[in-house]
Amino acid sequence: FVTGPDGEEDTVFAFDLESGRELWRRGLGKARMGRTQRIGSSANSSPVTDGKRVYVYFKSGTLAALDFTGKVHWKINVDETFAEDKILWDKGTSPVLAGGKLVIAVMQQNGRSYLVALDPETGKKAWLTDRPFKTEGESGDSYATPFVVTLDGVETIVTWGADHLTGHDATNGKQLWVCGGFNPTNHKVYRTIASASWTGSVAIVVYGREEFVAGIRMGGAGDVTEEARLWQHKGWGSDTATPAAWEGKALVLCDRGKERGTLTLLGAESGEVQWQEKLPRSVHNFCASPLVAGDRFVIAREDGTVFTGLLGPGGFSELKSIELKEGIIASPVPVAGRVLIRTDEHLYCFH
Repeated sequence: FVTGPDGEEDTVFAFDLESGRELWRRGLGKARMGRTQRIGSSANSSPVTDGKRVYVYFKSGTLAALDFTGKVHWKINVDETFAEDKILWDKGTSPVLAGGKLVIAVMQQNGRSYLVALDPETGKKAWLTDRPFKTEGESGDSYATPFVVTLDGVETIVTWGADHLTGHDATNGKQLWVCGGFNPTNHKVYRTIASASWTGSVAIVVYGREEFVAGIRMGGAGDVTEEARLWQHKGWGSDTATPAAWEGKALVLCDRGKERGTLTLLGAESGEVQWQEKLPRSVHNFCASPLVAGDRFVIAREDGTVFTGLLGPGGFSELKSIELKEGIIASPVPVAGRVLIRTDEHLYCFH
């Protein structure tokens, strides 16, 4: 399933995995086109499926559930139903499934910030929790996607943005814990693009543009800032690329700046750097997040160069590259022993 504009209409496309043949496309109403930057669009958010339906979310505010034949089961406009969209750039967060519900995170400096859970059968609101953190300038805007993990026996929605990492009970949206301290001097442009990731009970958080990466112990109750912050590094973090995990360790790709192309493996609990190696130098940045499947990584650069190699305790090996010669913004996706890569012009499937 792929989303994008078809003319000026928000559209869902379905393709056969074996052949790439288009099965159907379904329009969902007028698109709200992306701003002028090449990396923005009307359909940045990824679809998600529970095996019965596919759920899609667009910059226009349209959120819809379709079955696998393309029939629309329900459609709402999140912005019109709950709060006006005032985020500075294009929507980036994707829907997640948690507690048997479909959850959307809205985090914006100049408007209402909240988590809302919808009944996946009907699209009706199950709960809504405000997330009202005071920030400066653009730092309240977050384009990140939450992740869902069981902590202390509770299914928890972990949300990153507005200079805070929070854990919410998936059954009712109640905030269980909060960790701050990511912007002590109130920088006004610490907007959040890369999502947090995790391994074990440790969240890996990149922030301050590409400047910082930190390990945060998840769980507990109330304000856990002092005890939760395990470690921090400076100088080779990530701005848009979400960190990955491998064998209980964190894998961080520095996506821009003078250290771009640096790949770092570090202990999630200790923060100890196991190794740092650089991909071939280029003036081009990375927007897509690294994919790890087994011991293999797949990393796509903006200019259409795709790197793959094997991870090991002392570094990476068997590095190869493929030149697709088309821009790549979207992250590679693994499915059924294959990797899907979406470029500006095509959808590719690699074995």
